[in-house]
Amino acid sequence: MKKKLDFILPYIFLLFPFIDFLTGILSWENMNYSFGIWIKGLFLIIVILYLVKYYPNKKIFLFMGFYFIIYFLYLILYPHNVMVELTNMVKIFYLPLLILFFSIYENSKITKKTIMYIFLFYLLLYLVPFCFGLGHNMNEIYPNKSMYFSYFYIGNELINIFITLLPIVILYLLESNSYLLQIIFIFLLVMTTYLLGTKTYYASVGIIIFYFIVRRKDNIKKYFFQNQLKVLLFIGAILLAGIVYIPKMDLYHNVETSLNYYQIDHISELFTLENIDHIVYSNRLTFLENINQDYVKSTPLEKMLGLGQEKILAKKNIEIDIFDIFYSIGIIGFAFYLFFFVYSLKQTKLKPVYKLSFILMVVISCFSGHVLLSPMVTTYLALVFLISKNDHGKEKKNILFVSNMYPSSKNPSYGSFVLNTYQLLKEAGYSIDLVVMTKTTNKIKKLIAYIKLCGVSFIKATFENYDYIYVHFISHSAVGVYLPYILSRNTQLVLNGHGNDLVGDTKVDERYLKLSNIFIKSADSIIVPSTYFKNIVIKNFKIAKNKVVVYPSGGVNVQIFKKENMKIAKQKIGLKEDIKYFGFIARIEKDKGYDTLILAINELKKAEKLKKIKFLIVGNGSEEDRLDEMIKKYKVSSYVERRPLVSQSELVDVYNSLEAYIYPTRRKSESLGLTGLEAMACETLIIGSNKYGPSDYLIDQVNSITFDPTDYKQLAEKIISELNMKKKEKNKLIAAAKEKSNEYNYENTKSILLKVFKK
Repeated sequence: MKKKLDFILPYIFLLFPFIDFLTGILSWENMNYSFGIWIKGLFLIIVILYLVKYYPNKKIFLFMGFYFIIYFLYLILYPHNVMVELTNMVKIFYLPLLILFFSIYENSKITKKTIMYIFLFYLLLYLVPFCFGLGHNMNEIYPNKSMYFSYFYIGNELINIFITLLPIVILYLLESNSYLLQIIFIFLLVMTTYLLGTKTYYASVGIIIFYFIVRRKDNIKKYFFQNQLKVLLFIGAILLAGIVYIPKMDLYHNVETSLNYYQIDHISELFTLENIDHIVYSNRLTFLENINQDYVKSTPLEKMLGLGQEKILAKKNIEIDIFDIFYSIGIIGFAFYLFFFVYSLKQTKLKPVYKLSFILMVVISCFSGHVLLSPMVTTYLALVFLISKNDHGKEKKNILFVSNMYPSSKNPSYGSFVLNTYQLLKEAGYSIDLVVMTKTTNKIKKLIAYIKLCGVSFIKATFENYDYIYVHFISHSAVGVYLPYILSRNTQLVLNGHGNDLVGDTKVDERYLKLSNIFIKSADSIIVPSTYFKNIVIKNFKIAKNKVVVYPSGGVNVQIFKKENMKIAKQKIGLKEDIKYFGFIARIEKDKGYDTLILAINELKKAEKLKKIKFLIVGNGSEEDRLDEMIKKYKVSSYVERRPLVSQSELVDVYNSLEAYIYPTRRKSESLGLTGLEAMACETLIIGSNKYGPSDYLIDQVNSITFDPTDYKQLAEKIISELNMKKKEKNKLIAAAKEKSNEYNYENTKSILLKVFKK
C-alpha cells in the first residue's frame, strides 16, 4: 500500500487544481455532481486506511469511534438527512485527519516545488480563460458585486487556496536561482491580485509581504542603502500604479457599492457594530444571531449533539467556520473536534513560514467561511505539514544534463560518448537531471522529440536550482535552457561541442552555427574534443582561451577496449580465420569516407592485390543506398562484408579481428574520432586521415599510417604498404599507438571534465 501511495500521491496533488476546475465547470452548468468532493472523499478513505494500519496509537481511533457511533445513532433515531450530515462530518474532520496522516507519512518527493507547481496550475486555470474572454463573474450571482471567478464556482475557496500556498511559493521564489521564474510569478500574481476583489485576499497578501520584509529586514536595509535611487523609483512606480489602477479594481467597486448601499458617508460610521457586520463580515454576524436564536430554542439533546447541517442550511449557514461547526454538531461534537484537532497538531511541528500559512488561515476562518469546512482548502492546509517536514533548506541539484544524442537499445553506439560523460559525473557523486533524446529517422517523431527536449529542459532550467547546466551538441540542445540561464543567478552554462555544431559541413550546418555562436558567447565554459576544435572555437567564435577545455569525449575505457586473440574474436563475430580483414566503422554519411574506401578497393582489385583480403564495413546511415550502388558499380561485393552498428562489446571483437582499421574521414566537423582511439587501445593498426580531429593523435609512421582522405589512390597505396610491412615495423607502430591511446584513457582524462564541474 505504502509504495503505491508514495508513487501516486505527488501526481494526485498536482491533479487537484484540474479536479477543482472541472468541478467548478460542472457547478456553473448546474450539474452539481460534487466531483471534487467525491475524489477528496476517496482520498480521505485511503488516509483513514493508512492511519488504521500504520498509526501507532490505536486508542485515539477507539476514542473517536465512540463519538461517531453516538452521533450516527443520533442521526438515525432523530430524523435527519443522513447524507447531508455525514458529508458535513467528513468536511469537519477532514483537516485534523489529514494533519494526523501527514504527521507519520513520509514522501520526500512532495516538497516546496510541488506547492509551486500546484500554485502555478491554479494561477493559469484562473487567468487563461480571462485572457480569452471566458469564465464567470460574481455579478452573475450577486448583481451588485463584481469579481472574476474563471470557472471556479466558490471564489472564497480559491482565494483561501492562494493565501495558504502564497507564503511557501514566495519562499521558493526567494531561494530560486531563476529570475525568469520570479518574473513569471510576479506577473501572474499581479494580474490575479488585480482581478480578485476581496478584502480578505488583500489583507492577507499585505500580512504575508510584511512578514517577509521583517524576516529579511537586514538584507533589505543593505540593498536600500546601496540602491536608494532605484528603490525610491520603484516605490514611486508602485504608488503611481496604485493611484491609476485601484479605482478600476473590483475591490474598489465592491467597497464603494457597499458604502453607498448602507449609506455610510463618514469613516466614523464604519465603527458601529451594525456597519462592521455589513462591511467587514458581509452580514455574517446577522446570520450568526439568527442561528443562535434557533440554538437557544432547541432541545437539550440538540444543544449537546447539534442542530444538524440541514437545519442550518434551511435558514442560511453563518460562513464563519468555527460557529458553523459548533452549531451543526453541538457541545459534545465540538469538544471531540477540538480534542482531535489539538491532538493532531501536537503530533507534528511547523517551520516559521508554514506556521504563517496555518495561523493566517485559522484567523481567516474566524471572519469568513470556506476554510476549515472546505476540503478544497484543507487539503493544502494539511499538506503544509508534510512540506514543512520535507523542507531542508534551498532545494538544489548539481547538474542539468541536456543532449539531443543518447544511446538506446536500438542504437547503442549513437552518442556513447555522451553516456560516458554522464556516467563519469554520476560516479563522481553529482546529482544530475537527465534530459536527452535518442536517435530516430522518422521526421515527425524527431520533431516531437526536439519539442520535448526543449520544453522539458526549459521547465527544469526555470523551476529547479542547478549549479551547472551541461549541454551536449550546442546548436540543437541549448535552445531550451538559454533563456532560463540568461535570467538566472549562481548557475553556470557548460557547452560541449561535438562537430557540425562548431564547424559546418553543409549550408544547413552553417545556419545552425549562428545559434551556436549566440550560445557559446554566453557560456561559462566550452568543452571540445580536440585541440583542432579548440583552435576553431577561439578563432571563429572569438572566445578566450581559458574558457575552452579540451576533453576527448569521455575518453577510451581501456577496461573494455583491449587486446584479444584475433582467432577467438573472429569466431565470435562470424569471420573467416584465413581472411585478412580491413575495417571501416562509422556512420554511412556524407564525407565519412566510405566512397574513398570503395574507390581504393577498386584500385586494389585492378592491381590484383585482394587475394584473401576483405573489407568489413560496420555502420548505418542516410547514404547506405549510395554505398550499395558503389559496391555494385565497381563490382567489389565479393570483397566487402556489411554489418550494422554494433554494441561496445561486439565492437571490441571487430577491432581485434582486423588487420588494420581504416579511418578515411574528410569531414571538417570530425571532432576527434573515438573509434580510432578505441582501435589503438585494442592494438589494431590505424590507416587514417591526416586532417581534422584525428590529426590530434594520428602521427604518420610514428603510431599510424596516414593519408590524404580526398585521395583514394593514396589510400590504396597505404593499404598495400601495410600488407608489405615487416612485422617488427608494424609492432613498433602498434606499440606507439597503444601508448598514445593511454593518454586518452578514461581514467587519465576524467579529471579534465571534473575540474570544470567544481562542487
